[in-house]
Amino acid sequence: MKPTHSNTHWWLGVADLLAHGVQHGAVKLQRIHLSVADESFRVLEAIPATRHSSRIVRVCHHEISRLSYAGVSLAGRAAAGVAARAAAAHNQQHDLNVNNS
Repeated sequence: MKPTHSNTHWWLGVADLLAHGVQHGAVKLQRIHLSVADESFRVLEAIPATRHSSRIVRVCHHEISRLSYAGVSLAGRAAAGVAARAAAAHNQQHDLNVNNS
């Protein structure tokens, strides 16, 4: 096996690992973020003077947060797809080179 093949294969594996980490990490961070934000919004809802406004802000905050984290997760999924296609193409090219040798 050629060292360049091993090196390329290794880097494609790292790219795949990082892409999946971003994708799944975004989902986990969203849960944590919304949970922490809910604590603050519960305090604001307990105060009659801020109850109405905090509900509106809470809905806006959560929707913007969900949209942001979904975008990051989608980017991770796309990067994982690109890494998988690159790895498949690299393996196919390597197999062709080995068979033609």
